[in-house]
Amino acid sequence: MNIINALYGSQYSELKNKSYDVNKGRFYGNLLLTAIIIIYLFIAVIILNFISEDILDDLLKPLRRMFGRSMGKAASQIVAIPLIVVIYLIVMLLFGSKKRYEKSYQIYDKASKEEKDSAMGKLIGIFLIGFLSLVILGITSLFL
Repeated sequence: MNIINALYGSQYSELKNKSYDVNKGRFYGNLLLTAIIIIYLFIAVIILNFISEDILDDLLKPLRRMFGRSMGKAASQIVAIPLIVVIYLIVMLLFGSKKRYEKSYQIYDKASKEEKDSAMGKLIGIFLIGFLSLVILGITSLFL
């Protein structure tokens, strides 16, 4: 069992145990996978900024032309919302289709407890490593 099966299967299992609508597990799984991808995307941007500040300036140049030097909340929403939507749609098409979701929870249900725990441990590890790296890189970028 891979981490994608563990992600969607655990969502299904959790919702089924609580007698909720199990079809929402696909949505929740897609959101979690989207969040993980965005975390690693931000890590890549921060690392690119450490390597060369010109790269980030080139990325932000079109936004500065639109909003001037005072890029604030509106500019970040204009960038963030479409980014989240695009990544969510990609995740939904590649990993979170209805057929894939059903297959994932069937594989998850058939797996042993050790396999489930191992796959969930890997998934949590991937999330925590990304999240902690983002926090550490974000803090260090303030001082460099």
